[in-house]
Amino acid sequence: MSESAHGEPYDGMMCLCTMEDITIEDGNYVEYQSYPSLKWKPCLYERAVIEKLLDDQFKSFVERVKKTDCQAELRRLLAAGPPIWLEDQHALPLDDGDEYVIKLWFSHDQQERSAKLKGAVEGAEREALWAELKQFIIEEGKEEGDDDDDGKEEKSDQNS
Repeated sequence: MSESAHGEPYDGMMCLCTMEDITIEDGNYVEYQSYPSLKWKPCLYERAVIEKLLDDQFKSFVERVKKTDCQAELRRLLAAGPPIWLEDQHALPLDDGDEYVIKLWFSHDQQERSAKLKGAVEGAEREALWAELKQFIIEEGKEEGDDDDDGKEEKSDQNS
């Protein structure tokens, strides 16, 4: 598909989240464009799910960081920093070389929209937020199993 040409859902297409049919008639078909290839592909979630993720994914990330009591989960969450763009490895898979989803196209109104998450921050503001969230990581008193590397780091240190 070119940058401006959009397709239609394939026969029998269903949302991976709600299991609802995805059709042009229902107005719930969405396509996504990934960067830097700028290829358009069908999203495997229906419009309502995508809209919910756009509204909630950033806020949910911040809340999870602040509320988790698992240091391994916290390290996984903070590894890439606060999200900027809509992401879902199942419904919005990226091709090799692509970095993130940049745009969405909604069939119900034929409009392209940014895939930037509501509330997401970039640049210095993102770096400041990331530093603030990293304060939740506990280094002192870390217990065995806190990391998600199955103790590989400890074993490699012992072999040195």
